[in-house]
Amino acid sequence: MKTVIILSLLATVCYSKPFYQKGLFDFMLEDEGSGFDTVQVDAPLGPTCPFRCQCHLRVVQCSDIGLEQVPKNIPADTTLLDLQNNKITEIKDDVPHLRELHLDHNSLTQVPAGLNEHKYIQVVYLHNNKIAAVSTNDFCPVGYNTKKASYTGISLFSNPVQYWEIQPATFRCVYERSAIQIGNYK
Repeated sequence: MKTVIILSLLATVCYSKPFYQKGLFDFMLEDEGSGFDTVQVDAPLGPTCPFRCQCHLRVVQCSDIGLEQVPKNIPADTTLLDLQNNKITEIKDDVPHLRELHLDHNSLTQVPAGLNEHKYIQVVYLHNNKIAAVSTNDFCPVGYNTKKASYTGISLFSNPVQYWEIQPATFRCVYERSAIQIGNYK
């Protein structure tokens, strides 16, 4: 009798579909009367995390994985994108609701184009790159009052840029001058 029960349970398990968790309490969802889980999801819900990155609560962490470019398919609700310690040389794609961007320890030779148009970005880490020059419109948009959030942190230290060559107007949309870190190039 025990053998029949075990074989019938194994047969049931063999014919069941894979379980895809949609929410925290999915283990509590049961089909009425059967006692077996019948939740079926054909594809993961919501945005996917880029390959080899870790995503959690609007944070995408892709540091230290040897990237040469910004990964595709970054979730639209991402507020912090961590790309430090990679081999990235330029930024092409836009993630529109970013508040924090970590591009330190890469191979950037200039401030990423389009950075000045990000309305919500507040913190940018660009230290330990190869940035040799910074122009007056690299961080702040050309028109007045088009950037909604002021910067609360910009790190440019350990780049070959000479701080005395940077025009003061370059940081016109920075909340406080103490939020800017430059100098100490080796």
